[in-house]
Amino acid sequence: MHSPRAHYIDEQEKFEAEAARLRTHYNRLSYARLLIFFLLVALVILLWSYQWYFGLAGALIFLPLFAYGVKKHQAIYRASAMAEHLAAISASELMALEHEFDIFDGGQEFLDLTHSYAADLDLFGPHSLFQYLNRCVTAVGKRWLADALLEAAPTSVVLERQAAIRELGQEPEWCHIFRARGADLEDDPQYLKRLQLWLEEPELVYGTPLLRAARWFVPLFFVLTVVGLFMLPNWQMALFGLIPVALVMRKFGEEISRVHTFTAQAGSVLSYYADLLEQIEATDWESPLLQKLQKPILGQGRSASSATRQLRYAISQLDVRYNAFSALLEVSGLWSVQWIARLERWRREHRKSLPAWFESLAEIDALVSLANLHFNRPDFAFADVHQEHCYFASHLGHPLLEPKSMVTNDLNIETDGHIHLVTGSNMAGKSTWLRTVGINVVLALCGAPVCASEMRLPQMQVWTSMRTQDALHESTSSFFAELKRLKAIIAAVEAKEKQVFFLLDEILKGTNSRDRHVGARALIRQLIQSKGAGIIATHDLELAEMENEVGSRVENYAMEIQTEGQDMVFDYKLRAGVCKSFNATLLMAKMGIAIPAEEVKIRKE
Repeated sequence: MHSPRAHYIDEQEKFEAEAARLRTHYNRLSYARLLIFFLLVALVILLWSYQWYFGLAGALIFLPLFAYGVKKHQAIYRASAMAEHLAAISASELMALEHEFDIFDGGQEFLDLTHSYAADLDLFGPHSLFQYLNRCVTAVGKRWLADALLEAAPTSVVLERQAAIRELGQEPEWCHIFRARGADLEDDPQYLKRLQLWLEEPELVYGTPLLRAARWFVPLFFVLTVVGLFMLPNWQMALFGLIPVALVMRKFGEEISRVHTFTAQAGSVLSYYADLLEQIEATDWESPLLQKLQKPILGQGRSASSATRQLRYAISQLDVRYNAFSALLEVSGLWSVQWIARLERWRREHRKSLPAWFESLAEIDALVSLANLHFNRPDFAFADVHQEHCYFASHLGHPLLEPKSMVTNDLNIETDGHIHLVTGSNMAGKSTWLRTVGINVVLALCGAPVCASEMRLPQMQVWTSMRTQDALHESTSSFFAELKRLKAIIAAVEAKEKQVFFLLDEILKGTNSRDRHVGARALIRQLIQSKGAGIIATHDLELAEMENEVGSRVENYAMEIQTEGQDMVFDYKLRAGVCKSFNATLLMAKMGIAIPAEEVKIRKE
């Protein structure tokens, strides 16, 4: 088994040394360029002093050499920046191995509080699963990763993704170069949305006969105007040649600005997208999914990277309309109209292809994130998604807990009308166990490795009720919010569209103990009868008696604590049976509540 830590240390040292070497080379070349420039100027002046054509010849010879030096200088700068990015990536992964992943985006914008499990399982936001996984460099990649966590994939897709993640996980250098190419990308999902809206816009130039004609007659009028300035007896008459330009811009200026608005911001990211697409094109993949994603990018003729660069260039030329010399360009040849015409020709050829390119790029970007998890945690297993009604896991842990402090447990639950009832004292780990079980289902059914040595499970739809909150804007109490959540879970179970696996923490906690007990018993019976399955954590020990009432449909488990003097010892281990130790009064006493000493002692026993 490889050592991620040793790999990252070696890579960081290697690329830091490479970046330092290239920076030194770059600085030396800067001084050399400056010296060569002055020498060339002096030489050209000297040659010119003999004969002007000597000076011209010298300039024609030496200027290309100087241009080559500039190009070489820029190449060294790019190589230095790439080495710095690669060193920074290794440094960030070393931090991630220490469970310091705050530098990665948590995807707070993807959080939907009404989702069946996203909020309770900490999918998004600070210290979330998304932040733990996310290494995406594109906005579309982040969106794809979020969607993969929010909705389970079909079994066939899970298997395809697992194979792709395994292949990418064996190529950390490829993945790091991919991330380094997008390291400076300041992406926004709105950029490509506007570009895709432009794809559906009607043609402006080719859809308007007047503009098609103006592309040709305006440059002609400009030439005639220039000639007229020298040939007509009254030079002011020549200015009438500028009238067509003024009329065209007045009539179509708003439509031209509209096209520019749709495309301008996308232009800032397309060069990065082209680099990423080029890397995908140049790779020979083995897994069927990666081959399938690569196919539309390669295309039948021009590759996606080449076409994307062409689009980027056309947009950049349209940006010139904000230049100080734009008026001259518009007058001389309708610059904006000419480049919009080129954009429309590009759109005719690639309108259907562009969405497919970026969909493939988004998925590969997200798969790189999941492959990073596979590389960083070689002890994580890939789940076996089967057809049986059983969720089995060995050494199941929560991936967001540090390995040195994480406690694992085994799980074996039938998923057709069986419930695990977990009792335990406060802080014993019941809620964490529920999240552990749920978050690994999410990982498994998106194709990612799971925090377990082995896992087998069927297709399931996870539902949770753990953090119900009141809603002032809806005048809803926390108890009523929980009832609404339970109603949604019951509806999902009874719909039988997909096997529901629920995780419920302290159900009906917003009412008195008697009503809570009666309601909980009724809910458990209803869920069992509807073939729902899941885990319920509770302090209500009387519910444990249901194991004797419904047979093996309810199984009791407990998470105990031990006390050593005034200290509590938690082992977070799951045991069969009912909890026998409680700590509420001890905790209250520690917080300064004046619990009688004899009561604290009784509860400790």
